[in-house]
Amino acid sequence: MKFKLHKDLSTLLDFYNKQRKNPPAEFAYGAGLISKPSYFTLKDLQHHLNNPLLKPEWIHIKTAGARIPLEATLKKKNVQMKSLEFMDKDLINQELAKGGAIVLEGLDILDPGINAFCARLDEGMPCGIANCVSFFSQMHNEAYEGHADSDDVLVVHLEGRKTWSLYEPQQRRYFGNENLSDAQLGPVKYEVNMRPGDALYLRAGVPHQCTTPGKYSLHMSFDLLDRTPNVEQITNEANNQYYHACELPYAPGSKVIDKYIELLKSPAFQDALETEAGVLRKEIRQFREHAARASNVRSLSKFI
Repeated sequence: MKFKLHKDLSTLLDFYNKQRKNPPAEFAYGAGLISKPSYFTLKDLQHHLNNPLLKPEWIHIKTAGARIPLEATLKKKNVQMKSLEFMDKDLINQELAKGGAIVLEGLDILDPGINAFCARLDEGMPCGIANCVSFFSQMHNEAYEGHADSDDVLVVHLEGRKTWSLYEPQQRRYFGNENLSDAQLGPVKYEVNMRPGDALYLRAGVPHQCTTPGKYSLHMSFDLLDRTPNVEQITNEANNQYYHACELPYAPGSKVIDKYIELLKSPAFQDALETEAGVLRKEIRQFREHAARASNVRSLSKFI
């Protein structure tokens, strides 16, 4: 039985499914998609940040253009020969008081409703898994510089205002995407001014840069990660099969390449890739089931 989605997330899912059915070349903007967003607020963000079991890898803080290291905030107490770790959150308070921006990762693990929503996002991809991240920023302080994502991104704006400057699409890649200079970004092609309830579907490889024109802003971003077998996995499998059926000895490089391409296009190799994709899809479904049970201890209810 599927988890019933909050009306905000249900509306956002309809927008997402529409984009997946007919993907935009660069982006799609849904102005006023949700009339009064209520599922995730600044109060909810603060609640999650107050979780004493969060560790530094869940949180990213940037103030005045500098990332704030949080590793030293991790403390521990030895209990019955075990080390229990927790974060001293005073540094977070200090940086936010100075106007810092904060990113909280893993919301789909912390919130079962968001995990259920992400499971629906997963279903819309051939072989993908969504990550949910919240962004809180203040005027003149953003968590990230101009960059381009390697995968498509779904965004819903929740509080305050945010200006997204979008640039000419670039070749999708996994390296050299971050901290892009003005020269690397090029001229602004579009400017999207997002307000509470607006949604944005941004394609991979579209450079963007955000600014907060008001006192603060809050939005959630869903990274639609592509888990389809990548070139490394494909090459490993191709090499494995080539070792079992290689070209004749002393063949010129062109013949070796022809043999390799023949192998890549063979039905047997295509079947192997589809099998691998099936395994990945199963792992993604299992992850969602595990995450759904991360906040699901109910056995004590009968005593309460």
